[in-house]
Amino acid sequence: MSYGSKTITTSATKIVSANTKRKSLELINTSEAKIVYYGPDNSITSSNALPLYETQTRNRDKIPEGYLGDVWGITASGTADLRYWETVT
Repeated sequence: MSYGSKTITTSATKIVSANTKRKSLELINTSEAKIVYYGPDNSITSSNALPLYETQTRNRDKIPEGYLGDVWGITASGTADLRYWETVT
């Protein structure tokens, strides 16, 4: 199990690294009025990644089923606080 927080900016930031033992991953955007966009690599942008609105969560069931790779985040402007909790087998 690992958990923590990441400051997400307009530059792609790795949230968690690939993990073949990943059982679940939960992401929570705790920033007010900021959207965090997330995706599988550092080529993500606010135009091609999935949005995570404030206080909205995504777990592995909503991230592609069984996805064990890197997860990256980016904002369209400013900074956002993102929390994560990853459990492993």
